Amino acid sequence: MSVKVMCTIAVALALVGAGLRPGPAAPEERCVPAPGGTIDEFAGRLRVGPPKKHGHLTLYPIFADDVTVPDVDLTLDEAMDRGSIEIRELKPAEVNRVRLVSTAKEPIFVMGGEMLTGAKQDRIMGDDMIVPPGADLTVPVFCVEHGRWVAKSDSLKSAAFVATSEVRKARAAADQGAVWNQVAAEQERLEAPSESGALRSIQDSEEVQERMRPYRRALSHFPRDIGKARGVVACVGDEIVAADLFGSRALFMQLWPRLLDSYVVDAVGRGSGAAAPDAVRVRRWLEGVGRAEREVKKTPGNGTLYRLSGDGLVGSALIYDGGVVHMELFAKETAEPVPFNRLEFRRERLEEGQQELPER
Repeated sequence: MSVKVMCTIAVALALVGAGLRPGPAAPEERCVPAPGGTIDEFAGRLRVGPPKKHGHLTLYPIFADDVTVPDVDLTLDEAMDRGSIEIRELKPAEVNRVRLVSTAKEPIFVMGGEMLTGAKQDRIMGDDMIVPPGADLTVPVFCVEHGRWVAKSDSLKSAAFVATSEVRKARAAADQGAVWNQVAAEQERLEAPSESGALRSIQDSEEVQERMRPYRRALSHFPRDIGKARGVVACVGDEIVAADLFGSRALFMQLWPRLLDSYVVDAVGRGSGAAAPDAVRVRRWLEGVGRAEREVKKTPGNGTLYRLSGDGLVGSALIYDGGVVHMELFAKETAEPVPFNRLEFRRERLEEGQQELPER
């Protein structure tokens, strides 16, 4: 039974109990669905479109008609370009928290997994969040450069890059060690090493960039070519990797270039001749959202953030202004990461005369 139907019944019963007759259907318009209901309403409207494929990467467009579109259009990059947001180290600096100050007069959407570079070490944003106008917040982040703790700049800047799906999944699990493991695994797989273990070595590798270019040429216009799509399910080889779904199509299109790069890095050097998952398998996987357990997760910004864990998927959903801003989903199955021995790394760095990382 839908939220609207339940609201209508509740209003009618209340009126009857008071000896009154229900009037027209207007009362149901005043019923505000619970955030969990918003997730259900959104998930219930998801439709899978025909895929587009290049190399080992297959993208399924996802449609969602008649959903509430939250009133937030400003992204982290746009806010930084305008000079409306600044992200700095705390005093004293911490690995997993930074200070974010906004002078914008409108809310800003910051997507979990967006990479920041500079300051004492590169980070990725910890969670999706809505930054209120004029906010001064302490926000969670994850280090993606475990071998540096020396300031390169006064503040952190956008790297115009979203971490790969496995790194984002480790971040969603709030596990810094797992994030480091996955960064190391990606660098080894792509043969893009970094002395400081920086994830940006993938961006900086000309060889990796060369392998990514054909994918970009083939798929860069994906949202524009597939009208009305509000998100995507990305598959590598015969595996479902991730989904990024938005209440606002405009927000999806704005963030598409960096999301595409994230999926492409997932695909480079992976995959086989196996057929991609078909639309039925993708649809059934998405249906797991409706059965997923939901846990409210603290957010320093506005809105309500839910952690999701269900049949073959994990992820989160950010609710704001009566609708889903962004829902990220990852397949539960994961490749075995390359072990990262922090003590061994620390010893090697000290032997080379580099500064030791702070204790956490």
